[in-house]
Formats: sequence, structure tokens, C-alpha cells
Amino acid sequence: MGIFDFLKGIIPEKLINIDLRKTDNRKIIINSNSVIIGENKITDPKIVDKIFNKIGEYEDSESLPVQIVHKDLEDSYFEYEDLSIEQNTNIKKLKEILPIEDIRCIIMARRVKRAYDKKSPEAKNLHNKLNSNYPEKGCRVFNLIGGGYFDEMLIPFIEIFKSEHEDNYVEKYRDFFNNTIHFFSLAIFVGNSKTEETIEKELNTRLQLKDIPFVRIHAIGKNNIEKIENVIEKLDIENIYSTKDNKFTAPSGLKAQILEIRMKEKKKDK
Repeated sequence: MGIFDFLKGIIPEKLINIDLRKTDNRKIIINSNSVIIGENKITDPKIVDKIFNKIGEYEDSESLPVQIVHKDLEDSYFEYEDLSIEQNTNIKKLKEILPIEDIRCIIMARRVKRAYDKKSPEAKNLHNKLNSNYPEKGCRVFNLIGGGYFDEMLIPFIEIFKSEHEDNYVEKYRDFFNNTIHFFSLAIFVGNSKTEETIEKELNTRLQLKDIPFVRIHAIGKNNIEKIENVIEKLDIENIYSTKDNKFTAPSGLKAQILEIRMKEKKKDK
């Protein structure tokens, strides 16, 4: 499929004036309010929306019929030279599972994190752009990355979901990812650097919140799971609240836990 077929019925043909000797006839450059095709820049909001909707039809496809370049991410989307080998690998893993919009959000959030780490004067502007482009999840994804939870927690859960849900692990992981982002403020992530004292403090803070359905505690690794068990026992959680404790072990031996404390199923007052 060529670019003309892709855009058929969306853009008047007179607007597509492409000199094939000078430009890539399969490239579309987009940002939040315009689309560039060849030498033409389209800013009509109705046409731009139609193009975005057309691109969205291919969201779950392995490839697009044209090359899409997101201008806001042009410097970092497919170029990972500033990322560690581990981060680079993690992004490739996520590209096999998550929709392209989530990948863009994650990469843009990493770019913001790098800008702050380097004390770049553009850091604040990039952060504002992240929140503007992804108002529902940009800030939460950035906080996960900034806290080190993304690479330490969310990425290893890919292996867990592959072992637990062989046939539909992509769907299950997407649900897990979206729930983690949506209920970010109700989640606790237990990594190697988090102490039992910190876990206890974070859990007590969330237990004081009113009208929340649950608190979820996530952990990867045997030592981190033991930290959770010690805190749960100390606070007598299982005698006060109903809990759902999911523990997993991947074929590689990797252990994980998602413990849900159900606030609306309280057994007795603390």
C-alpha cells in the first residue's frame, strides 16, 4: 500500500503534491496539531483528526503501511544511543506487547527523565509536553520511570505473564499495565532498595485513605516478597482486611507477587 492509498478519502488529492525524487513517498511526519506529507504541511484540524484516526486503525498491527515519524519524539523515538543496553532491550520487549501510543508515552517519559538527570534547561518544557500529549498517563508513567519501578518491576512481569498466560499473555499484560497506570496512587512497588519500614509507612498512609477499593502491593524477587510478608504480619493485615494474594514463579525461577488488600471488605477495626 502506498501513501496515496493510505490517505484515499481523507485528504483531497490536490493537497498531496509529492516530488518522489526529493522525498520519501511513504513517510508522514506528525505532531499534536499538524501533519507533513512531502512538502505539504496540513493544519486543518478536521483533516488532521481523520489522519490520526486512520493511523489508529493500525494500532494493533505489526507494521504500518507508511512510515510514521512523531515529530515530538524525532530525536529519541527510534534512536536509543543515550539509553543503557538494559533500557534499550526493555523498550524492544514492550514494543512486542503494548500499543504504539503507550510506547511513545514511555519513550517520551524516559526522555524527560534523562533531561532532568542531565539538568537540561529543556527538562521542564519536555515535562509539560509529556503531560499535554498524555494527560491521562504521562505523569504516572514518568513517576514509575523516575522511581526506578518501570525497569525493576513492570518489565520483569512480562516474563511472569508469558509463563502464566501462554496463549493470551499480551492481552493479560496490557490489562495489568493499564490497571497499574490507572490505579498508580493506590499501588506500592517493593524493589530491592525499599526497606520494610518504608513499606509499612506507605501502606499505613494508603490505609488511611477513604473510599478507595483496594491497595495493591507489587514485588519481584524472593527477598522483596519476604519484606511484604513481614509487614503484612506485623500490621495484622490478614485479620483486618480481606486479601487476594497472587504469587507467581516463572520457569526461570523468577518469583513475583501482587497482593491486593480489599478496603471495602474490612473484617474488623484496627
